[in-house]
Order: sequence, then C-alpha cells, then structure tokens
Amino acid sequence: MSLFNIFSCCLSSRPKYYKWKRNQKVFLLDMPDVVTIEILKNLDFESIRKLRKVCHAFRDFIDCVKPDSNSKSIYLKVIGNFIVIYTTIPSTPSSTNDSFDLCIDDFLWTRLKHQKSLLDELSVINKLDFYNILKNVQTFEKMFDRLINVLESRDRLLKVKSLMISVHGQDQLMQLLRHIDLKMLKRLEVFRLLEIEELSDNGDDNSEFVLNLDILKECENLEKLHVKGFSISSPFRMLTHIPNLKVNMQTIWQ
Repeated sequence: MSLFNIFSCCLSSRPKYYKWKRNQKVFLLDMPDVVTIEILKNLDFESIRKLRKVCHAFRDFIDCVKPDSNSKSIYLKVIGNFIVIYTTIPSTPSSTNDSFDLCIDDFLWTRLKHQKSLLDELSVINKLDFYNILKNVQTFEKMFDRLINVLESRDRLLKVKSLMISVHGQDQLMQLLRHIDLKMLKRLEVFRLLEIEELSDNGDDNSEFVLNLDILKECENLEKLHVKGFSISSPFRMLTHIPNLKVNMQTIWQ
C-alpha cells in the first residue's frame, strides 16, 4: 500500500463531526509508537524509503523500529563506476542504475538492514568492464566492504535461499558467510574476481587460487554448489551431501 493511500484511509475513518482547524499541524510520530509501527507494516518498501528521507525524526524512528523491507530478491551488479540494481518485492519488480553512494545510502542500508523475511536470492556480482577495468574492480571492492558493514549492523543472520557472489578469495567469502543463515541456504555460486594482470591469460589453471569450504558442512539443505575460478581444498566428504556439485577439486580425498 502506498504512503498516500494509507494516510487517506486513516483520515477518512475519522467521525464526520470532526473539523480540522485551518492551521492545525498533525505529525505521524505524535501518535503512539504501536500505531505508527502498524502503519509502517502496511507500507511498501518504496514508501518507507521516501518517508525515511522526510526528516531526521522519521529516519531515526525507521532505523530503530527496522520494519521488514519484505524483499524477495536483490541483485547488485557492478559495471565500471556504477551499480546496476534489480530488486523484487511481492508483485513489484524494479530496477535502476545508481552511483556508488546512492546505492549504499539509499538502497543497501535501508533494504538489507531491515530485511527480516527469507530472501529468495541475493546476487552481488562484478560485470567486467574492459574499458574501465581498474575502476570496475575498485567499485566492487568498495561495495563489498559496505555490504559487510551493513550485515554487521544487523542483529540477526540474513536468511537467503540462493546466494551468488564474486570474491577475491577465502577471506572475503568467509566474511560474507558468517552473516548468512547457512541452514536456510539452498544454492551457492562463487566466482573469482579477476585481477587486471589475469585478463591476458587464457589458461584455466586455478590451482593457486584455493578455497576451503569446510563451513558448508553446516549447510544441511544445500542443493547446488558451483565454484568458478577457484580450486577446492576441502575433503570431498564435506561436499558429498550436495546433489548439484560443480567444483574444481585440488585432490579428491576423504
């Protein structure tokens, strides 16, 4: 429900004999917190996003109450100096092409920080821009760091079914997975973030880029694991419970 509609409903429900004074000022936050919270529950994310921009009082209240953004999928793709965003909430897909600061302050923070329900998919991918390679990688790394900051600010693990992520290596992957509810995870796809000097190398030897995925033994419901650009050092027995498996093992041992 939009912000305008929810307030229209509230106003129309007043008794007919109630007359507004010409200069009377009415402020949403003057109402009891329980009423304001119930109103927020009926607003879509875009309305909450706009309401948060109205003033510091609204922003602080929304950040304190943390209404569920009810997102179903979030896709972030870095191209050059820009971040392409595609997100869905029930019956409301949307997309935009935002600068870095706008993406973080106006999107990532409010949407992911307040996400309480289960996400169908979270995708954070680097789309290589051959005309602006250095800026492309730098922008992705900045976004990844801010993504971790947002996840660290939450008071709960992020519940997500499908996770697609570009990373440099083990440290970044572990940073992210520590904030994910692994028992909810069903699909995981990991891609290595290429270094500039690798672009002219046509070889597929990933032996020097290694991931230890022992942490996935906690993923009881994991149905799909695809890893590209890395070799896996974990014992094969750690992964045998995953039906759809596409990885490069350093050595198959139990």
